[in-house]
Amino acid sequence: MKKQLLLVCVVGVLLTTLGCLKAPEDNVLKKGGTPIVKLGQETITSEQLQEELAKLPPNIKAMFAGKDGLKRLVDEVKKREVLYLEAKKVGLDKDPEFTKKIAEFKKINLINTLLQKNVQNANVTVTPEEAKKYYDDNQKEFVMPEQVRAVHILVKTENEAKDLYDKLKKGGDFAAAAKSMSLDTSNADKGGDLGFFSRGQMEPSFDDAVFKLKKGELSTPVKTSFGYHIIKVVDTKESKTTEFESVKQMIIQYLTGEKQKKAFDTYYSSIEKNYSVNVDTKALEDFVSKQTTAPPAPGAVPPPGHGANAPAPPPPAGAPHK
Repeated sequence: MKKQLLLVCVVGVLLTTLGCLKAPEDNVLKKGGTPIVKLGQETITSEQLQEELAKLPPNIKAMFAGKDGLKRLVDEVKKREVLYLEAKKVGLDKDPEFTKKIAEFKKINLINTLLQKNVQNANVTVTPEEAKKYYDDNQKEFVMPEQVRAVHILVKTENEAKDLYDKLKKGGDFAAAAKSMSLDTSNADKGGDLGFFSRGQMEPSFDDAVFKLKKGELSTPVKTSFGYHIIKVVDTKESKTTEFESVKQMIIQYLTGEKQKKAFDTYYSSIEKNYSVNVDTKALEDFVSKQTTAPPAPGAVPPPGHGANAPAPPPPAGAPHK
């Protein structure tokens, strides 16, 4: 049963793939090679089948290996051509929506071809020396900030926090207390573990308190917008600079992208001046104004916190993040 289901899925994928590999308006079947299938006045030849096979991605091409696979290829191409002929017969090639898609297809592919010839094929390379210079000139980008790993227990009132602090100082079980008392349900079952974080990721009062603590040290009650916290630092990571070799390829990719963008900008500037391009700023402002003030379409649900009268979404329970 599973094998049959897989075969059905593969056939559907292959039919779609073979269809996508063909230009939408093209039904000129190759006349070279040995005729294999006749479809009215059209013929599917061995030459066309070889071209179809060559176009396929390796993972799909493997499914057509051997005698049975090649026969299946013929069957898929045959199905595609019959479906194409039927679509033309019922007039779908004249359908306005279809002709619009064809126009869009041509436009996008012409643009892509233009850019491939004039921008992407440009000699854009980044040397290891250029990458090292960028690394040396931008050291701050590769500094891993100081981090702490902390656990916390969130309670509602200051008195609760003070009582909890006293119990923990006397040897109380922090993890058990977090599980039974903490209002931060996102990590209570994990002993209040917040994982590693750096400065600026938590509320200021939480940040100030936790980065003053030493490993294993317990804080006095800390107030945030969520309530009162008892915090304990369980691990720390000192600030360090990432080694060049670890980020070398990432820098090369980034600089390559920057060079490609520059090549595009230069090319575009060189051709735009050949056309009379004028932007009506007033019409543009009117368009932008109407689009940004227009009411949502019927049934559209704006994301939380958006819209003129939408209230801000409540913060997640107990999380001290900004």
